[in-house]
Amino acid sequence: MSLDWLEHDTGGRGGPESSFWRLLYGYLWPFACFRDVTRGQKMERQQNYRHNRAMRVHLPGFALKWAFLTALCFGFGMALGNLPVPLVLTACFFVTGTWTLVVSLLMLTAWCWLTRFPELY
Repeated sequence: MSLDWLEHDTGGRGGPESSFWRLLYGYLWPFACFRDVTRGQKMERQQNYRHNRAMRVHLPGFALKWAFLTALCFGFGMALGNLPVPLVLTACFFVTGTWTLVVSLLMLTAWCWLTRFPELY
């Protein structure tokens, strides 16, 4: 997987903190590595779709990372449900867990789509 966008110079801004956030972004968010297949001429769209199909092998790993985050959020939510903490804090963990579940399911749906349909055009 090409992570060229991670290696770009920060332009003198930030330091180790900004590189950590870039690394975390690259570790958790796979959609920066995919191309838009709705723009450009037909040949460009075909090449972008082929690129996305080649990159699909990484999606299950990303979905697993997000499933782990989902389990972690729900686990913290359940643990805090038994403690005398503000209800809003517990609800935040459950809402965040729901969002991470949606992202994980989105990645698995994209993987299934790219596996099932070899040629879009």
